[in-house]
Amino acid sequence: MSHSMSPLIQNTALKFMGDKLVYLAARVTDEDFGRVVRTLPALGAVGANVTVPHKIRAYELCDALSERAQKMKAVNTLKFQDDEVFGDNTDGVGWWDALVRRFAGRFEKAVVIGAGGASRAICHTLMDNGLSELVLLNRTAAKAHRLRDELSSAGVVKIDGLDSFVQHLKPDTLVVQTTSVGLKDGGSPVPLPELWPEGCFLSELIYGRQTRLMTHVLALGGEVQDGLGMLCGQAAESLALWTERPLSEIPFDEMMKAARKRLS
Repeated sequence: MSHSMSPLIQNTALKFMGDKLVYLAARVTDEDFGRVVRTLPALGAVGANVTVPHKIRAYELCDALSERAQKMKAVNTLKFQDDEVFGDNTDGVGWWDALVRRFAGRFEKAVVIGAGGASRAICHTLMDNGLSELVLLNRTAAKAHRLRDELSSAGVVKIDGLDSFVQHLKPDTLVVQTTSVGLKDGGSPVPLPELWPEGCFLSELIYGRQTRLMTHVLALGGEVQDGLGMLCGQAAESLALWTERPLSEIPFDEMMKAARKRLS
């Protein structure tokens, strides 16, 4: 877990807030996961974050769940209270918090690239926040259709292939890139457009490097946001849950500064 930035981000916030808590990272095997979670409260832990591949297992062992965790069928945040394990999912809302700091109420349509676990959190969050139209692009249609079936019927959800990306780019569209393509190489999950429509914005969930898609959009004069805001946003939401403080008291900007400094 030496690569994780969560201890840096969370401990920066805890120090700033003056809380006498410490955030530690540990690697846990699949076989030991349930036993470790049940042991943590006895060690004085108030909660924990869970990352892949344990989010579904965490969902299954919780005694109680938030509404959004029930929708996403995955848990990334645990809180220990009254001899129970409470599960929440702060991935989507953390991403949304970081987005609306810059673009509150701006988008009615979104194009989401990918249909994996990260996409599920993003899509549920978009629909919960009143998005009128969502286009879901994925390599395999069956996986995209399964995700569409989970989503609220409050808006229109369309399914298409990755190659159709350019035709779905319209003015004032939010584009969210949720796949791992571009993390370790110079590839792009979708064809690179020749033009970037006015008002379009790219939210890339990868952080720590500028992907080929991000570089291309910037060269066309577009605006982008990497995944660091989501990382700090979900961490801030988790910390608010554990400390029972309002989100406004969680020092998001300090968390971002510490993360940017580490990456630089």
